[in-house]
Amino acid sequence: MTEKVESNTKRVAILIENNVEDVEFQIPYKALPKYGAEVTVLGSRTNETYTGKQGVVSLKADATTTDARAEDFDAVIIPGGMAPDVMRTNMKTVRFVQDALKAGKLVAAVCHGPQVLIEGDLLKGKRATGFRAIRKDMQNAGANYVDEPLVEDGNLLTSRRPGDVPIFTAAIIRRLGLATKNTDLPDENNINADWWKFAEEYGGSSKSEITDALNTAIRGERYALSAFEHYAEKATDGELRTAFKEIAQTKQSHITRLEGRLVELGEKESLQAAGSGAWATLKSWLQSSNDVSLLQRALGDLQTGVVDTYNLRNKLTDPTTVQIFDDMEVDIAKHEQRVADLLHAQSGDTKGTPASPTTGAAVTSV
Repeated sequence: MTEKVESNTKRVAILIENNVEDVEFQIPYKALPKYGAEVTVLGSRTNETYTGKQGVVSLKADATTTDARAEDFDAVIIPGGMAPDVMRTNMKTVRFVQDALKAGKLVAAVCHGPQVLIEGDLLKGKRATGFRAIRKDMQNAGANYVDEPLVEDGNLLTSRRPGDVPIFTAAIIRRLGLATKNTDLPDENNINADWWKFAEEYGGSSKSEITDALNTAIRGERYALSAFEHYAEKATDGELRTAFKEIAQTKQSHITRLEGRLVELGEKESLQAAGSGAWATLKSWLQSSNDVSLLQRALGDLQTGVVDTYNLRNKLTDPTTVQIFDDMEVDIAKHEQRVADLLHAQSGDTKGTPASPTTGAAVTSV
């Protein structure tokens, strides 16, 4: 345990277990000391080296939730990843968080972090957010789930994903009274502020990583735009042609937003073209395709797009870019269901049994 310091120093406990989401641990861990806080890492054991989900974080805990006392801290941070699923099985960790919230300490949980709050029965009647995958779990625990980057209810702060972490960290700094008029913290209510700069300083995604992700998405959407335009030309059924044209229009709107974000960052679109092999395969395949095979191919393209966009969204700590990817994922998932329904209808399948789609070109490979 670290030594006692003067009473006006804010003491913050950050919980850790293996497979913690690296940036959700690392950004507050590195940022808070700069603003004058004393940070203590609490795990299950002090003789274990904890490693992050992405392999970036690697450190030992300063103390454990067994010997630490919530009353000695001003705030407790619960990062996400797979770590909270382990934290919630440790009754000492759960009790530590319960004690902190009950004592009026600031408790901040991000991504899967609210799983610990669920285990401690701490969400009943609370406005809170978390990773989309645990939304229903949070609601079942009595939370009023809010899909926003930062949700505050009393001394409880919650955020949804890695892209929210810079806003989440700035909110902790402000609630602890660590920020001054001379600090350069953006307005936490402005998702379009230059949060990426704050995040990059403390181990978040760099400008080049954000730019690479945007260019990867643009290449994928350009391929998909051309593919769906070709599908619309080839389709003989009017309803299919309409669906494919509308999907192509959505792809164009995605490209426009992605290009706009590059401009905002002062960057340009990469000149790297879509893979010639993917184009050649598509053109050759189209020659002998019918409506059902078009739908199967389209479904595969959309399923690949959902997965790739999801992965791009979760790797960045730039809220603005992440929101674009999140909106794209929702759009593509809606189109996926629409195409699946059309495929069922074309195949004469009224029970909804999906046909085996031909996988389209992945975003990351075009």
